[in-house]
Amino acid sequence: MSKKVTVEELLAKAKKPAKIAATYHQFYEGKMQVMPKCAIRGPSDFAIWYTPGVAKPCRDIKADSELAFKLTNRWN
Repeated sequence: MSKKVTVEELLAKAKKPAKIAATYHQFYEGKMQVMPKCAIRGPSDFAIWYTPGVAKPCRDIKADSELAFKLTNRWN
C-alpha cells in the first residue's frame, strides 16, 4: 500500500522549483538563451533576419494569415 500524500506535502513540493529557480537565475544570470538558427556574419546578415528584414514576412502574413504557418514556427 502506498502512503497517501497530504495537501501540505503537495504544497511544499510545489514551492521547491521557485526556491531552486532563484539560485539558478543568480548563478546563470538568467536562465534562457536565444540562439539564431542561421549564420550571422555581420550587420548586413543581421539586417536580413532582423530589422528591417523582419518587416517583409510580417507584411506577407498580414496580407495572408495562412503564411504564418510557413514563415514562422507557429506550425510547431
